[in-house]
Amino acid sequence: MKKIALLAYIPVLLMSGELKDALIEAKKTHKPLMVYVKSDSCAYCKKMQTKTLSDKSVKKNMEGFIFVKTDKSSEDAKKYLPKTRYTPTTYFISPKFKVVNTVKGFLNKDDFNLWINDSKSKLGMSTSKTETPSHISSTKSERWFYDIASAEDYAKQIGKNVMVYVENKRSKWSKRMRTETLSDKKVKDALENFVWVKLQKGSAEANAYGLTPKLAPTVYFRKADGTPLATAKGFFDVKDFLKWVNYAKSKL
Repeated sequence: MKKIALLAYIPVLLMSGELKDALIEAKKTHKPLMVYVKSDSCAYCKKMQTKTLSDKSVKKNMEGFIFVKTDKSSEDAKKYLPKTRYTPTTYFISPKFKVVNTVKGFLNKDDFNLWINDSKSKLGMSTSKTETPSHISSTKSERWFYDIASAEDYAKQIGKNVMVYVENKRSKWSKRMRTETLSDKKVKDALENFVWVKLQKGSAEANAYGLTPKLAPTVYFRKADGTPLATAKGFFDVKDFLKWVNYAKSKL
């Protein structure tokens, strides 16, 4: 995970502004931060604020975090946060300025609460065992989206396509696919032109888009407008999965 190292070199007296003030408060009070990055042109930022961040259960779950909103184009965001390409993006940051989770795109209240709980767990904060998420911490969060609409919106903005990875958290083959195949440098390079989405088999998000494979893992290659390119069912090693990637690219 990336660290915000610049803060340690800036005298406190020279700092001002909401994000800077929040960073200072976190350092003084030893509290973690939840930084919500938005932009005026963002189609999902308003929805995230009105539907999710305003929800009573989310507000209750956010207690214990210093919450701050910042604009993607602000100087503070550019100086003190990792490079943010998509909005909305939410960073969960420890009092030592370590990013413990990065959440990209719009999430409903239930899914966002899972991310809050996962962040609390990583930060050593108390959280109900019954609310502990079972699927979101299985891979690094910087690369993945967790809802298709936000991923497609982002893909359209930057001229890319979408890869939807549907896994079963209890499947050893799903784990191997993530940790071996999708983590391979050759595969990452080959998928540079794809925005990655990770969903659980049988989840509401997967079902809403008709992604109900019999086998998990299954990988769906799609254009940004949802047009299917190819579907790779089951586990594939690096060599065979690259064939699927190249096949999907041939359909563009």
